[in-house]
Amino acid sequence: TGLSIRKAQDRIQRSADTISKCFRRIVDALTSMPVYSAYIKLPKATDPTPAEIRDEPKLYPYFKNCLGALDGTHIYATIPLEDRPRFRNRK
Repeated sequence: TGLSIRKAQDRIQRSADTISKCFRRIVDALTSMPVYSAYIKLPKATDPTPAEIRDEPKLYPYFKNCLGALDGTHIYATIPLEDRPRFRNRK
């Protein structure tokens, strides 16, 4: 929603530390194994592309041959030594 800790701090009238701790507790609860396994269903490689993406001309060209999409996930990757100079200072 774009809500920052500072905006939440003003709205709820609590310290940034309190808001941060509560937010962390909520994230921990939502990502705990019982909740995660009950409510999060990851698509299988054999699942078709959802109609919301397939039928949207603004999205489909970018997801046409996509095997999956990640949102905020960091994946450890290494680049071969000979290719490293090409990737310096890239995000």
